[in-house]
Amino acid sequence: MAVTKKPAAKKAAPKKPAAKPAAKKTTAKTAAKVAPAKKAAAKPAAKKTTAKAAPAPKLGGEITVNGNKIMKTLQTEFSKKFEYLTLCFIVDEDREKCVNVRGINTNKRLSEVRKKFSNEEISLHGRTKVQNIEKYFWDELGIACQIGICNYNGHAHYFPIGTFNGLTLTAANEWAKNAGCKKVGATEIAQICRGSIF
Repeated sequence: MAVTKKPAAKKAAPKKPAAKPAAKKTTAKTAAKVAPAKKAAAKPAAKKTTAKAAPAPKLGGEITVNGNKIMKTLQTEFSKKFEYLTLCFIVDEDREKCVNVRGINTNKRLSEVRKKFSNEEISLHGRTKVQNIEKYFWDELGIACQIGICNYNGHAHYFPIGTFNGLTLTAANEWAKNAGCKKVGATEIAQICRGSIF
């Protein structure tokens, strides 16, 4: 009886190990096939989403004008959006002049410089005409300003008049670019912020 039981136990034992390795191989192969497919699909999707979202801030929205804004900050925002144009705040008597225009110090808030109070808030965008911006600052806030360009016809800073004033900011920016004017950077912003003579 003892001899008969021992061979039966030996035959049953080899069947169990054979089943376990087969299950492990199947699981490993399945996991290897599925995992790479998921990782490969997830990485490109994340890169595409990031690339599409990035350009939106560069386009920029409207530039708002209110009394709390520092004039120099407004000038910087303006020239970042319209890179060939400068927003210059000038002495009242020099309005509508092309050269020898005296700028004012723009390290103050608009509320500290304005001579008039207005509840109206203006937004500067590409469809805004040059003359309308100058008119708004003068009529609503009592601040003289002009839209200028850099490195034009031998002048480091120049204020075109006439037909230029009737252009939208987008068109005026394009006009300045085609005329070979210089892009406005930190140096030019600093020059129009310290009360220089243009």
